[in-house]
Formats: sequence, C-alpha cells, structure tokens
Amino acid sequence: MKKYFLVFFICNCFISVFAQHTLVLKNGEKVKGVVMGIQDDVLSIAVNRNLVKYPMVEVSSLFFDEYVPYDGKLIAAEENIKTVKSGNYTIKYNIKDRKMVQVPTISNGTRTTGVVVVNIVVNQNGNVISAKPGGIGSTTTSEYLYTKAQFAAQSAKFEPDYKGPVRTEGTIEISY
Repeated sequence: MKKYFLVFFICNCFISVFAQHTLVLKNGEKVKGVVMGIQDDVLSIAVNRNLVKYPMVEVSSLFFDEYVPYDGKLIAAEENIKTVKSGNYTIKYNIKDRKMVQVPTISNGTRTTGVVVVNIVVNQNGNVISAKPGGIGSTTTSEYLYTKAQFAAQSAKFEPDYKGPVRTEGTIEISY
C-alpha cells in the first residue's frame, strides 16, 4: 500500500511540472501519455487524448520525461512581439520573457524610409551585447538606416534575468 501511495504522491506532485510520462508495464510494454491519477489501485493515463486505465499490479515503473530548459534561442511567436514608441517611430521587439526598460532614441536625418530588423543578443543583465541589422523582415538595404538601427538597438536595455540563459536571442524592428 505504501508503494501505491508513493507513486500517487509522485504523480500528483510532478504532473503540473512534467506533462509527458512513460509507463512501463510488467509485460515490458511502454505507454507514453499524461498520468491523470491513481484511484482504487488503478492508474489512469491519457494516451493520444484517450483515457486508459491500468491496474497497479500490472505497472512496473513510471518515468517522467526529461525537462529541457529554455536555451536562449529566439522563439518566433506572435505573443512575444511587443510594441513601443520612440518619438514618432515605432519599435517592435521579440525576445522571450524580457521587457524593454530603456527604449532607444531613434532618428533619421534623411528621407529614406523602410523597416530594419536587427537580430540581437541580450545578456543576463539586460544589455544588448550583439546587434546585427538586416534580419528577415527588413524592407530596405540602406546602409544609413542599417547603421542607425544597429546603434539604436545597442542602446536598448531589457529587464535583467539572472535565472535565465546567459545569452538570449531576439529581434528589434524599427520602422523609419
């Protein structure tokens, strides 16, 4: 009975942290799914969104699949894109779990227009340590706008994240 309680406790503690599980039955069969619970010595697991039940006497082991932490690579998702204004200019930025705390000053001494996407790398302190203009989505090849955008992106500052990756990739899009 203690064994069943321990398995139940482990399942309930970690089900919110780890969504994917591997159940190994005594006959050697492996079942991948999401453990939903244990009740009356019956383990319930959702396999391809279908609930399947196994008596605990048939269960050999239960494994939690490995959690892979965020590595800092750019995740291009619409919900990550944020917009700020710098004077009359619009800046969009896309960087996971970071908020821009110092908006760069944007200027344009010419009548040249276009969008410049700058690929950036931000360290844990929130400083932009790398800025390369001309990323996917740029609508101009103007060297003048590229230079202005690069220096503007380098002056941006983001919230620090000391528990996150050492380097976080993102983009800053400036519409001139």
